[in-house]
Amino acid sequence: MSDFIWETFDGLFKTVHRQTKQVEQLEQRVTELERRLSERDSEHNGSAVTNIKRATNEAAFPTERAA
Repeated sequence: MSDFIWETFDGLFKTVHRQTKQVEQLEQRVTELERRLSERDSEHNGSAVTNIKRATNEAAFPTERAA
């Protein structure tokens, strides 16, 4: 009976350890992607983001056009 408990504990420990490594790898990947995105935005001077924000604001707050 105690062998079963130790095997179960060992299996759980290994699973948690493996998942922790996977989470760390995913966090590193997200950080890398965020860095690349910010670099790309700075290269384009945020023009694409500005255009999206402008289009969103115009849709949310339509302006009256002068006749």
